[in-house]
Amino acid sequence: MAFSTITDLDVAAAQRHSHALVQRLLTTASDTYATGPSGSGTGERVLVLGGTGYIGRALVPELARRGYHPAVLARDPEVKSEAAFADAEVVAGDATRVEDVQAAVAVAPTAVVISLLSGRRPNDAEECRVVDHQAVVNGISAAVEHEVRQFIHISDFGAYRPELIPQVYKLQVEGELMGQHHGRLPWTIIRPTAYYPYLSMTFGDVKNGLKYRIFDHGEYNVVNPIAREDLAEFIVNQVLDPGALGRVLPVGGPWHEDNVVTLKRAGEMMFELNGREPDWDVVPMAQWDKKISRLRTAGRFSAKVRPVAFYLEAAKYWSVVDHVAPAYGTRTLRQFMERLVDREWPTGSFRERMKNGTNLMPTDV
Repeated sequence: MAFSTITDLDVAAAQRHSHALVQRLLTTASDTYATGPSGSGTGERVLVLGGTGYIGRALVPELARRGYHPAVLARDPEVKSEAAFADAEVVAGDATRVEDVQAAVAVAPTAVVISLLSGRRPNDAEECRVVDHQAVVNGISAAVEHEVRQFIHISDFGAYRPELIPQVYKLQVEGELMGQHHGRLPWTIIRPTAYYPYLSMTFGDVKNGLKYRIFDHGEYNVVNPIAREDLAEFIVNQVLDPGALGRVLPVGGPWHEDNVVTLKRAGEMMFELNGREPDWDVVPMAQWDKKISRLRTAGRFSAKVRPVAFYLEAAKYWSVVDHVAPAYGTRTLRQFMERLVDREWPTGSFRERMKNGTNLMPTDV
């Protein structure tokens, strides 16, 4: 990915921008969306692709509560034993196999298909192509063929500035839906800002007495993340709503001091909740830029280095690009982190756990 260097950026100006943006959000009412459930079903079948992931475990029960018949395409049909899928129809299959998706739509009259599909390894270009694009297109094609009444694509707020591999593919899917490339199909696109686990990935580091990394002052960008429960409610509000058809809907969590954060503020919350004084690992962004540049160059000759360069680019992206959207919901990032305080965390830093494959965040929170 082509990243512009931040070397020439006025670091103080960036910090002033973030402070002003936070202040504006905290003193302004967001009235684009009304928080609360709207609309209910009468047993319409809604097929969820990617429904066994983090967001799906909130979305599927919400669909059932609101009177819809949720169906989930799952590689492991044993998920039916989990509480989140107790009221769902579980269809065995793999979203990357077009015949599995076609069968999942065709097995019963399907009113809506919702795609939550997202690759698990965002630094793997081929996995991103297969999951973030081709598997979603499988769902779109099946929806077209079986005359589904609505396709809801859960995209990414980063599609407004797509610099990472998954964002590029999500934006491509958006364009193909808008252009009806795969046939006539009513669509709704939802662009969430960020999820709480992302902003809490280093909570275990802080709890275990380690430092919290920031670039320079740690206030290059602002984000209002959204809880998965609130996002699930928002998604279901759009199901078969005529006012949602043909619309791109950016959405984030409440504009509240416990939810509108810079990365430094997210770190301060972690230290506060763990009874520690802030202990920063300050990395100059200019130094980070040089490291990215070196790894990009090395990555031209080494397939092993390329994913490392991507992670560094992703860390920079999420540290400098604002992700602020109209507010929905009542839950806050601080409330989420409060639920992490009594958790036991694996030893070692976040980076060490990422390298050895240890689960980075509990998915039941």
